[in-house]
Amino acid sequence: MAIQELELKPAVPASPLSGFWNVFRKNRLAIAGLAMLVVIVIAAIFADVIAPYDPRSYAGIGAGDIYQPPSAQHWFGTDDAGKDVFSGFIYGARNSLIVGFFAAFISIFIGGTFGIIAGFYGGRIETFLMRFTDTMLVIPDLPLIVIFVALTEPSLWNIILVIGLLGWTTTARIVRSQTLAVKSRKFVLRARAIGAGNRHIIVHHILPLVMPILVVNAILVISLAILSESTLAFLGLSDPLAISWGQMLNFAFGRGAMSVGAWWALVAPGFGIVWVVLALTLLGNGLEQVLNPRLEAHHLMPGQPTVQKEAGEVPARGAFVKTPVILDVQNLSVEYINEGKPPARAVQNVSFQLHEGEMMGLVGESGCGKTTLMLAVNRLLPAAGQIVGGKALFNGIDLTTASDEELADLRWSGISIIFQGAMNALNPVRTVGDQIAEAIRKHMPIENEAALDSRVTELLELVGISAEHKNHYPHQYSGGMRQRAMIAMALSCSPQVVIADEPTTALDVMIQAQILELLDDLRRKLGLAVIFVTHDLGVVAEMCDTVLVMYGGMTAEYADVDTIYNQPRHPYTQELLKAFPDLSNPEKRLSSIPGYPPKLDALPPGCRFAPRCPLAFDRCKTELPRLHELGSGHVVGCHLLERP
Repeated sequence: MAIQELELKPAVPASPLSGFWNVFRKNRLAIAGLAMLVVIVIAAIFADVIAPYDPRSYAGIGAGDIYQPPSAQHWFGTDDAGKDVFSGFIYGARNSLIVGFFAAFISIFIGGTFGIIAGFYGGRIETFLMRFTDTMLVIPDLPLIVIFVALTEPSLWNIILVIGLLGWTTTARIVRSQTLAVKSRKFVLRARAIGAGNRHIIVHHILPLVMPILVVNAILVISLAILSESTLAFLGLSDPLAISWGQMLNFAFGRGAMSVGAWWALVAPGFGIVWVVLALTLLGNGLEQVLNPRLEAHHLMPGQPTVQKEAGEVPARGAFVKTPVILDVQNLSVEYINEGKPPARAVQNVSFQLHEGEMMGLVGESGCGKTTLMLAVNRLLPAAGQIVGGKALFNGIDLTTASDEELADLRWSGISIIFQGAMNALNPVRTVGDQIAEAIRKHMPIENEAALDSRVTELLELVGISAEHKNHYPHQYSGGMRQRAMIAMALSCSPQVVIADEPTTALDVMIQAQILELLDDLRRKLGLAVIFVTHDLGVVAEMCDTVLVMYGGMTAEYADVDTIYNQPRHPYTQELLKAFPDLSNPEKRLSSIPGYPPKLDALPPGCRFAPRCPLAFDRCKTELPRLHELGSGHVVGCHLLERP
């Protein structure tokens, strides 16, 4: 009986809008900020109705009306021209808010675009954009704004344009930093693996995680824009016909309000500026909470428990029969390029064949090149990684020379990946169901949303996750459920080959057993070919048909699983098995391999394993061994096979 997994079931929001409101309303300060902003926006929109007087008219004003204190007739008193300050305050809100929001939109758009492009594409594009940004940063904003406004016509829209065009630099640097951090996350690599292009990745994966920072920064930019407009108006550089809070402050200071004690002429516009800035700050905190679902509840919070069912019974293992070759890797070599340093030879002349329905175990210590080999096969290496030799033939197509369009079509529909660390491979601000549907939309002609939704539900149920969890976020899943979701995602486009890169990392033993059992069951049920990257020799012995042992980026030994465990010929394979407990022989003493794997940019001159090998002799320290084929597909790279 398979072990059942207990999950907690949080409430499912009825719709995105109701979910937004359910989170937002819990933040009382955010609600207060929204209410404050709504009040001032409504006042600005309906100024013609709310204001008791027309601040642009002098009708009915006499000399005795100048600087009158607050009264029932004039709630905020009168100004130096005898006009009602409250009416000026209401009309001034309109222009101040227009300047703040429109200028901020221009700044956020320019800064966000520059930051995302620079952070995502890097290289010369990043260097040019960031040096231009740095140049703009060292020039004080306010003096430059004053100069440009003074040289142009003092109109409201000129002020908006100048403030917007000169206020983007800080946003660009903040967004670039966030983009660099997000770009290195594994879910971006996963999106690339399914064949997504740069535009798709930016829109669906980079931008959603940059958006919370843009929202928070927009609050600051709006506030600064309103303050900049107020400063320009105070200096007499605003449109004299446009009523704004800054102009009201300018008139009050310039026309002796403080001298006669007319404090109300200053308090009203100053209060308006503080009111808007405070409202936006409180509102921004609430929006950040909504836009970042990781700040919401997680799967450990109280809820109604539900029991998940396993995908099915695991049939008895049978003998592996050779079938047609799907993936043929021939002498593949990968180097990481570092300026001013020797290249790091991460993979060197590695070859293997993967047949239909076969599970190949790829084993070796950390740093031996296993993950790099798999990324090279899919052409997903980082910028510093280069394939310097060899081929990777998938159904006759050489993946090392295929065009980007060909690779986009083959990824996920031909070869998919279960990435190591499911939490990092899933986008935290998108639901799991949406991320599974993303790959399906890319490769399968399903235009009907109902059919797409049904396919996502089918995949989740295939890996033992009920449909009710489809619209949950990754942080609402347990570790085991996240890994199951990654398996469902890998199967979404019916691939022929699945690469499982240490799929049970950081999971407890019981959940590991469930995931491995599920993976093996699906492999047999769907006829998949699987490359299983792992450190666990016990899992390899139980599940795999063939084994490739790597050390120092090279092939140490390659054979079927029985040969590897019963007749290992390479000293490294033998030492790995000595460190593996054998339940049939409890008396066996375990031993570890002394030393560490070699640094890829400082490899030993001879055999990579020679410094740690108990059987090494002089030739091992000077000459790199060649691969020897011992028959039945058993390949070993060791000088010992040539000794009499």
